[in-house]
Amino acid sequence: MRVLQTLDFQKNCTGVFYRGKIVLNPDPSIYNDYNVNWKYSDKFFSDTTRTYIYVLLSNKHELSDFSSDPLAFLELQKQIGFHKKAAATAKIELDDACIFSVVPEHKLNKYFTLRQQALESAFDSLSRQGDYNILHKAHELVSVISRQNILYNNQKKKIYYNIFGSATGRLTTRRGSLPILNLKKEQRNLLTPQNDAFVELDLNAAEVRMLMALSGKDQPEGDIHEHLQQQIFGGWGRRSEFKERLFAWLYNPNSEDSVFDQYFSRETFRDFFTAEEEMLITPFGRHLQVEERKAQNYLLQSTTSDQVLENAYEIQQMLQGKKTKIAFTLHDSIVLDISQEDAIMLKDIKKKFEHTRWGNFKSTCKIGRNFGDLREIKI
Repeated sequence: MRVLQTLDFQKNCTGVFYRGKIVLNPDPSIYNDYNVNWKYSDKFFSDTTRTYIYVLLSNKHELSDFSSDPLAFLELQKQIGFHKKAAATAKIELDDACIFSVVPEHKLNKYFTLRQQALESAFDSLSRQGDYNILHKAHELVSVISRQNILYNNQKKKIYYNIFGSATGRLTTRRGSLPILNLKKEQRNLLTPQNDAFVELDLNAAEVRMLMALSGKDQPEGDIHEHLQQQIFGGWGRRSEFKERLFAWLYNPNSEDSVFDQYFSRETFRDFFTAEEEMLITPFGRHLQVEERKAQNYLLQSTTSDQVLENAYEIQQMLQGKKTKIAFTLHDSIVLDISQEDAIMLKDIKKKFEHTRWGNFKSTCKIGRNFGDLREIKI
């Protein structure tokens, strides 16, 4: 057995499928005797040399594709799903009751045996691709977030991200998740911290900064719109109007605005793009199939998102053992559920969030007692 199959269904229902048996609360050394696993478990030491089969599969394969008996594999998977639905109908909270008490043991053993074979076969067949490292970090990041509760309208909810849900690698949410990416203003007010406050760190005009970085331009220290307004128009005009005009040019490949065309290049993507194959390879190793007219937008969106994910992962490592945690992430920002006793860390967290491969990107910092009412602070 080369792949350790962890059984992290609920917080009180953890274990491994080890030597053909379900072992609950095993000797902790078992977790670290193996560095190839199905998915992340909080029993592991965080280590990017560890291999997750789930990440290797990406969105290109199903685990059943590697089973010696895919029909039986899928049938058992379906039956376990039926048992879970029946438990939910009976109002059995699986956060409180282990799944092993609602699914017959013989079915679980048969399923885990088939899955073990499929995992071993997948490990033999698949290799790490160029984007494995960032996907590994994203998987660990969102796995930790999914294990946490978040308070919405004074009720405990969960956030389940999908790291394979978009073409560019931006996170989406799964069914059953609090729709954190699509909350309206009035709904944001209902989102409250479990510690002392929410702190949001948000990169200032992140994709504009990424365009500058990939074009070899220096990053300004202050607000990027004010900087560019000064560089391009000598400071003339309103900031809001300049910002609107800049984004209209940036996100519309057909937009013709000679002022911005002279300052920026729409050809930056060509350093990462193979026209014959319509393949874009980002700095984080993602291979994105995209037509040429969308390649620049894909490059900026994907690279910016991955930089935020990488920094969020590293901040999550900084917060291990602390009350403060990353509550969620929103494309170009992260939101901390911060405890007052950890406030001394905030300056270092902000510094880590702003660090990129291309220098520092400035961020804003806001704080509040609910997510809809945050005020900017200087740190």
